[in-house]
Amino acid sequence: MTDYVNHGWDELIDGNMVGAVYNMFNTAMGGVGWPVVILFFVYQAMLYYKTKNLVLCFITGAFFVSLYATSIYVEQFSVQIMFILMVFELAGILYVWMFT
Repeated sequence: MTDYVNHGWDELIDGNMVGAVYNMFNTAMGGVGWPVVILFFVYQAMLYYKTKNLVLCFITGAFFVSLYATSIYVEQFSVQIMFILMVFELAGILYVWMFT
């Protein structure tokens, strides 16, 4: 007998689309909560490459991290990694502000 593994279908049938998508991505990435972190890094990189504006990246990143940190899908380790990126962005903003 095999163990039952939920890949998001139960949430999808119940009408919980956000939970279904999160569960599907989380299962595909090994179940450690990395999909949100990877999407956050990709979003931040694309936003910086397109705008070259660290302040915009920091503000939108702060909104994203605060919303993710208060959700029910939060992985504590992933919030710490996102927070580290935010600290580097803030350090870059302060460096540009002070020395240029």
